[in-house]
Amino acid sequence: MNQRQHDSVLEQKPVGYNVHTGSDVQAMLEVMGLSSIEQLFADIPSQVRLRRELDLPPALSEWELMRDVRAMADKNSTTLTHASFLGGGAYEHYIPAVVDAIVSRGEFLTAYTPYQPEMSQGLLQALFEFQVLVGRLLGQESVNCSVYDGATALAESCWMLCSASGKRRVVVAQAIWPEYREVLATYLTPRGVTIDHVAQDAVTGLADVAAMAALVATGDVAGVVLQSPNALGVIEDVAALSQVCKQNKTLLAVCVNPLLCGWLEAPGKLGADIVVCEGQPLGLPLNAGGPYVGIIACAKPLERYLPGRLVGRVHDLNGKLGYALIKEDREQHVARDKATSHICSNQALNAIRAAIHLSCLGESNFMRIAEANAANAVMLRELLVAIPGVKLLRSGVHFNEFAIELPVTAAQFCAKMRDAGFFAGVPIAADLAGHERGLLIAVTETKNRSDLEAYAKQAGISLEVR
Repeated sequence: MNQRQHDSVLEQKPVGYNVHTGSDVQAMLEVMGLSSIEQLFADIPSQVRLRRELDLPPALSEWELMRDVRAMADKNSTTLTHASFLGGGAYEHYIPAVVDAIVSRGEFLTAYTPYQPEMSQGLLQALFEFQVLVGRLLGQESVNCSVYDGATALAESCWMLCSASGKRRVVVAQAIWPEYREVLATYLTPRGVTIDHVAQDAVTGLADVAAMAALVATGDVAGVVLQSPNALGVIEDVAALSQVCKQNKTLLAVCVNPLLCGWLEAPGKLGADIVVCEGQPLGLPLNAGGPYVGIIACAKPLERYLPGRLVGRVHDLNGKLGYALIKEDREQHVARDKATSHICSNQALNAIRAAIHLSCLGESNFMRIAEANAANAVMLRELLVAIPGVKLLRSGVHFNEFAIELPVTAAQFCAKMRDAGFFAGVPIAADLAGHERGLLIAVTETKNRSDLEAYAKQAGISLEVR
């Protein structure tokens, strides 16, 4: 009889999932100067304590538990069971196996905040490489080592606009992701920031530059916020709005799909002062909504307002090359109430995933993937608008996702398509589309022509009038 069996016999009850043997428990009680577990609960009033065993089924063995969990998981519809054309901020992309192989190394997987540079040179170098790669991608000089996700990155960029200008009003294009709009309101409203949403052009889906220019001309606007491609799938005219902002000495922040920068000029090169993005398309799996990685890049003069951390390549007193945190204005250990941000953590592991992904692809392959996304989206769009009753919702140029107008509600269409094995897309909010028949469809490099033709064929069947 082994020790665990012996302890169980002594206790006259099963150990179950408790990893502590009877002797383990006794040893811990002795250290605490107690004679029984009951004494641990002495301070809890007897009238609120449960005096019976929990009404739970008997414990399962490990293999039984795994079988039951798998059976429950098999009831889910996932991107492994359905052809997914979902987008709206999170996309299905191919991730080379080498990304998981490298990022799963213990040095990266278990690393925490590199407060002690002499102990964290590998982690610091990886984050430095991340900053360099993302800076080149987004067209900006300074890149932070990440925040939680794209939505919080955009909210932080708005606070940067306010901090740099001393003003408390931002002008935001209506067509940003609905979830991002909610985060902006949650983050900025309690700080006394006014958010003015400007409607999109009803034909093109582009932000109304003239309306934004009129607001900016009042002189009390901290900055303007765009998303490109926007929530209608339309690529915004960053250069035109940048010119308006510069004429009025107002800052511009752009939230971009990073893959777009492999197809068109980066927002930073087009005049945006701050560029933010959700890094999920850069080697992060869908993960049922997270964790993801928020990225903020800005022009050098705005670096002092940048939240999070910056890693620099430095030399020590002996001239030896090394890496260190050169900026870390966070509330919990340096700046306190004067911190640039009150988001208390970053996503270093996911930032490293992005760096590995970009490094493995290289510039030319990254551009090929972006071009494949754009071409596939055009192909599916043409197949769908050929179906009677389906038309393009907005005429603006799109990238990897586009919006269509259906003859039925988007919810009805998506339900039928899901039953046929397709995640058809994301219904567009009625206040943005003008009705409930708008659908945003995303296409990535994971789809080939036969996949697109199968979607279009099933769409035609699902829209047939019976």
